[in-house]
Order: sequence, then structure tokens, then C-alpha cells
Amino acid sequence: MSLTSLLRDILAFSVQGVLLAGAAAVLARALPLDRPALKLAFWRAVLAAVLALPLLPAWSPLPGGVVEIGLVAAPEAAAPLDRPGGTPWAGAVAVVLALGVLARAGRLTWGALRLRSCRRSAVPFDAPALHGLEQAAGARADIRVSKDVAVPATFGWRRPLVLLPAHVQELEAARLRAVVLHELIHVRRHDWPVAVAEEALAALLWFHPAVHFALGRIRLAREQCVDLAVVEMLGGRQDYLESLLEVARRRLPPPPLPAALFLGERHLSERVELLLKEVVMSKVRAWCHLSLSAVLLAFVGALAASSFPLAAWAGAEKESKPTEKAKVGEPRIVHKVNPVYPAEAKKDRLEGLVHIDVRLAKDGSVAEAKAIDGHATLAEAALAAVRQWRYEPVLGPDQKPVEVRMTITVNFRLDK
Repeated sequence: MSLTSLLRDILAFSVQGVLLAGAAAVLARALPLDRPALKLAFWRAVLAAVLALPLLPAWSPLPGGVVEIGLVAAPEAAAPLDRPGGTPWAGAVAVVLALGVLARAGRLTWGALRLRSCRRSAVPFDAPALHGLEQAAGARADIRVSKDVAVPATFGWRRPLVLLPAHVQELEAARLRAVVLHELIHVRRHDWPVAVAEEALAALLWFHPAVHFALGRIRLAREQCVDLAVVEMLGGRQDYLESLLEVARRRLPPPPLPAALFLGERHLSERVELLLKEVVMSKVRAWCHLSLSAVLLAFVGALAASSFPLAAWAGAEKESKPTEKAKVGEPRIVHKVNPVYPAEAKKDRLEGLVHIDVRLAKDGSVAEAKAIDGHATLAEAALAAVRQWRYEPVLGPDQKPVEVRMTITVNFRLDK
């Protein structure tokens, strides 16, 4: 697979995800889920679907078609050709993508080092208000105060650590209990390794807007789950709401830390809004909304995969089903992109042959390709694929690479 084809597939993958995540956002407003646990499951499923879109076969209500490829004229020596410049932008885009991954990975590594530094510099914290809190939360953690964090944060797997900013020592006892209880519930839920995995995914797919959007909704839903658990344990929401607002009031721009933050991103208003709701959505209604959303998203996902297929491993190869009709003397092809039967042509029930005059450069790349005949729509689809082909260099009588010319036929035929 060529670099250009890979970049086009990455673009198609991103567009597929944006369509699916956009539909999910619309459905989340039209069919809201006020139960955080179901909302968390919903957005995790959306993220999984976005990542799985390249594996879906292209679906279309139009009839299936077959594209047959054959060589109708043997290669012959061609006049010398100047090799075209190719796609110089592909290398630049690939470098940008790689640098973005490295930058995000470096940011994540730096955050992990900062956490390690914070662990070493933080001082143990104990207050009468915290006595018995670990037993109530069902989780144990080392609770410390650090001047290097702006908001409470929790991290660690075998030795979980709750870092509190220095200003929490000024909170009233009830609000302090609410803040620490929130972090202990994160420990009980084992949210830190999940947060690290999400950050790693965001670093790898930093260019994918749908992935980042879905991860943001997942983080919000997770915090809302913890919010409701804290309120249930406290037996009221007033102290917890006041602790949220107090931390938000004193909050400074936090450094990037791979940890479960007490107040992350820009979700304060949505968290407070859910806590203030008097009426909780019934389970039956919530499951109905979730089921209907799942059905609609399945349709959108199939439509996105079909409208923007990935030629490398999903859409084009399964739709085209090429059959080879090679003749003696044909150069050995080393990279082939199969023509895709255009949806417009299927709709209009267009069929027929397209003959393409091809000139191969000395290195085996397609230096020139021109449609001799055939319908314009079919010819365009055939040329788009053939121009990406690559052959082994053809050796002349003196065993040196030569440029050759041949005619290829592409047969577009609808299933009967």
C-alpha cells in the first residue's frame, strides 16, 4: 500500500468517525440519557464504533457490481518519458502526523514525570474530618497535599495516591470530606489506568476529532457517575455542590496530568445541572432512548463506511472482486488498487468496458494513463485506481530497465 493511499484512508477514517460522532451528539440531545452509567456505556460504545468503522464492509442499497481487469495488449517499448513528480504533499503530511504523535506522547510522558515529582514533594495530610472516610468509600489511598497541583487528582494502581491542592485545607469539614470522598471513589472504580489508556489513544489518534470528542463525553459521564455516588454516600448534595464551586473558584490552569481530576476540562456546568435535577429519568425510558439511539447509529455507521470506504483493507477490495486475465509478457504487478464501482454508475445502471493506455516508467510506476474509450464516470473510476499501480521494472534485451506501453481493459459489470 502506497503512502498516498494510506493517507487517503486516514482521511476517510476521520470523516467516517466525524459523521458517526456527530450523529451521536445529535441523538444525545434528542434522546437524552440522564443516568450517568448508561451515558458512560453509550459514549464508550460510540468510541468503540468509531475505531471499528474501518473494519466494516461497505454497505449499499444499490446492486452489486464486478470489476474485471485484463491486459489486452502486450507491453512494448515506449518513448522516453519524464517521470511525474507524484504527490510531494504525502511525505509532508506523514511527517506532520508522526510529529503530532510524538508530541502528544512526549506530553503524556512529561505529565507522568510531573506526577512522580508531585508524589515525592507532597506532604501527608490527615484531618479529623477524614477519619473513617476510606472505610465508607471502600477504598484505601495515600492522601497528600501538594503545592504543584491546581485541583484534586488521583493516580496510581498498586499504591493509589490522592493529591490535594494546598487550598483544600481551608475548606469546611463537610466540603473537605466531599472532595476526598470523590477521589476515593475514583480509586475504588480503578479509573486511573482507564484514564491513562484514554490519553494514549488520544495521543495516537491526535488528528481524529471524533475520538477526542467521544473521549471528552466519556470523561464527563465518568465524573457524573462519581458525583452521584458521592451525593448518595453523603446523604445530600449541598456540601458537594459547594465543594465543586469552591474548587472551581480557586482553580488555576492545571498542568497536563494523566490522572483522574476532580474538576477536569469544561464540564462543571453539566455536572452541576445533573446534580440539581429533581426528577430522575426512569430506567425504562432511559433504556428505550439507548436502544433507539443504538439502532440509528448502526445505520449511520453503515452509511458512513459505505460513503467513505477505505480502499486499503475494507471497501474497495470487497466491492470490486477483481479477476485477473494476465497474458504472457505482462509485467509483474507489485501494488494494485482495485477500481471501485461508482455508486452513481450503479444507480444509473451503467456498464461497459474502459480501455486505458498506460505508460510505465523505468522504475515500474505508472507514468501516464489515459482512457481510450468508455463512459466518463466509469473511466474516471478506472483511471483513479490504475494510476496508483506499480510494477516490477521491465528489463530490455540489454537487461536494463526500460519504459513500456500497454493497454489495459477494465470491465464494469452489474450483478444480474
